[in-house]
Amino acid sequence: MSLLWTSPPASLFFGSCFLSFRVINAYSTNSVDHRVHSVPPDVLFPDLGIPLLVVGDLNIYNPTSDPLRSFSSTEISSSTPYFEMAVEAGFALLNSPEEYTRFPLVGSAGPPVIDLAFANPLFLPAVRSWEASLRSTGSDHIPITITLASPSPIPKPLHPRWADTDWETLTPILKACIVPPPLLYVIPHSSWMNGYPSRSVASPLSSKSIPRCPDRPTTPNPGGPLT
Repeated sequence: MSLLWTSPPASLFFGSCFLSFRVINAYSTNSVDHRVHSVPPDVLFPDLGIPLLVVGDLNIYNPTSDPLRSFSSTEISSSTPYFEMAVEAGFALLNSPEEYTRFPLVGSAGPPVIDLAFANPLFLPAVRSWEASLRSTGSDHIPITITLASPSPIPKPLHPRWADTDWETLTPILKACIVPPPLLYVIPHSSWMNGYPSRSVASPLSSKSIPRCPDRPTTPNPGGPLT
């Protein structure tokens, strides 16, 4: 499942230039021998160009997320492509090391870390914490809380405050300012065409210099002199 969250009006995504972020919530099943997964790595870690959070029960077992567990070679080989693709795409694992996310209600298997959360580089600065400290809901998977920073308000554009201007002090300064006229250049045709290997490459232009722009006529300030 892919969800798109949009920031409230007049706010940005946690100080970035984005107004929204995406969440991919996946449940990946696997075969008995852990060789086949229903959600492949390229679906979980796409390059979207926006802040992206990937969460879900992925049913993959890897020392990166569970360093104290003993793994079979099959578990390693089937889970490695997911972590390799996450690293190549710049995703960071948010899980706390050795924090189990599933406690089997039956059987003798030990608790694993299979509920994983990844953030891409655009989303990661917004993450404040990952916690698995809530009470059990009766499921064999424990609730997980990911805390994000508050959205940042969009700064309002600046506007001149003409009413608060000290015109009595500013007017003499403005009158004393001398603004130089714009420079007019005559560009030889040969210089303009510099870099072209032959006349056949460029469009046929006149060999004469580009004519000089006529001088701009001087007109009085329609607003009159500053007072």
